[in-house]
Amino acid sequence: MADGGYAARRYARLGAILTVALTLVGCGGIELLPHRSDLSEDQNFKNYADVVLAYSNIVPGETREADLAKIGFDVAVQPNAESISYLGVIERFLPRDSIKFDRLARPVRACIEAQERCSAYVFRPSRLEQQRTGSIFLDLMGFERTTLDRGWAAEVVLLMQDGRVAYKVMSGKPHIQGYHDDIQPLGPLQDLGDQAVHVSGRFL
Repeated sequence: MADGGYAARRYARLGAILTVALTLVGCGGIELLPHRSDLSEDQNFKNYADVVLAYSNIVPGETREADLAKIGFDVAVQPNAESISYLGVIERFLPRDSIKFDRLARPVRACIEAQERCSAYVFRPSRLEQQRTGSIFLDLMGFERTTLDRGWAAEVVLLMQDGRVAYKVMSGKPHIQGYHDDIQPLGPLQDLGDQAVHVSGRFL
């Protein structure tokens, strides 16, 4: 009986959702589908071009560590920023001896040879958004949920030696776009079926 009561309440709740969904769809022009932005996104850069511009203002051999925050790279406040020692520099630039030391750029070799006077900052600015699209009715009822991912991401590595930028390198994805389509043919009944299997499994 308890399971039957649960199912009845579930159906009643689904009926209420259906009524509200149909009413809101009839109103038209209402943004109902969920929209989510990455809460850890970098506030210093609004787009990928901003990162490229800031990166271009860094001059190896001239830009001092104290100048980085003014340019837009502040390891103390930016999300996902990382400070690594010269041992970390070795792991990054010489991963498992996949490249010979003498093949590295001269500033990188000089920095590694400086040992404790060598370090690096890694910045990962990004801006990502998830927007559910498609039919409001199908989404709310659980038949089909379509999600569009949009944004950009970058990684900036700054090799530091004796308080100045010795070497810089940047990589990234200027245009991220992904499309996910999750279809449940039975809609809300799919969840009820899964629940029934879970309940019956407890008595086997």
